[in-house]
Amino acid sequence: MPKFYPWDYHPDLTAERLVEVAKLLRQGRHDAVERHDEAIGDDNWVLGCRSYNCGRFQVLEAHRSGVHTWLSILNPNLQFIFAIGLVPVRFYRGDADEPTAKTCRVAYPELNQLGIAFVEEANDEVLFRFAIETDFDGSVDAIKFVGLRHSQVVLSWEVPLQTAEIVRFPVVASEQDHGTELAPPAVGLLIDDEGVANDEE
Repeated sequence: MPKFYPWDYHPDLTAERLVEVAKLLRQGRHDAVERHDEAIGDDNWVLGCRSYNCGRFQVLEAHRSGVHTWLSILNPNLQFIFAIGLVPVRFYRGDADEPTAKTCRVAYPELNQLGIAFVEEANDEVLFRFAIETDFDGSVDAIKFVGLRHSQVVLSWEVPLQTAEIVRFPVVASEQDHGTELAPPAVGLLIDDEGVANDEE
């Protein structure tokens, strides 16, 4: 049976969970972009390192808070690996359709967890990643949940973040309002309680 969605691969990969993690990663990248300052020497390398670490921090803090009981940490270090339910996941910045050799690299904790998550079926080592695609200024353009098998993309699902925490009201065209005519204001000196003119405010 063909698999088109993350939950087709494993029931722990629900849309709601993927959206929650993507929001954390988006927040991390946003925090890094907000602090980026070329005037003090920040460049793309600094932005990349800071963005990765801020995304990692957001996921770690979410795990520590205990809000998402399905979120766990397999490797908290720089080779960061976390799990959604039983499924190990990593993240990277780049095009979802063009993973690099580094993106496809698998670490032992991830490989071990894949064996646990897919113990009842042959997973054939599908690796799961969040691909963070960015705009020219480094801000998040899209986040996709990607499945990789032998360096080939077998799953690419765009996480629906377009409406998350963004409210836009439609502009309704109407006749131009010409306003209300007001009488001219009364102008004069201030009078105190004793009827004496006072020019001080």
